[in-house]
Amino acid sequence: MKVKTQDYSKSLRGYSSQWIAIKPETTRVVASGSSPKIVIEKARKIGVNSPVLTRVPEDYGVYIL
Repeated sequence: MKVKTQDYSKSLRGYSSQWIAIKPETTRVVASGSSPKIVIEKARKIGVNSPVLTRVPEDYGVYIL
C-alpha cells in the first residue's frame, strides 16, 4: 500500500497554535479557531460536515497527522 504524504509546513504557518478544519476531498483548510467546537461550527456553516480536525503546533517541526 502506497501512502500519500502532504507537506503543510508552509501553508499552516499562519495557523500557529490554532485548531483547523481540513476538507478531506481537497485537503484545503476551511476553518480555524481556538477550539475544536468553534472550528467544527465554522466548517459546517460553509457545508463541510465531516472535516478533518487537527491542532497546528506552535513550533512547526515534524508532525504526523
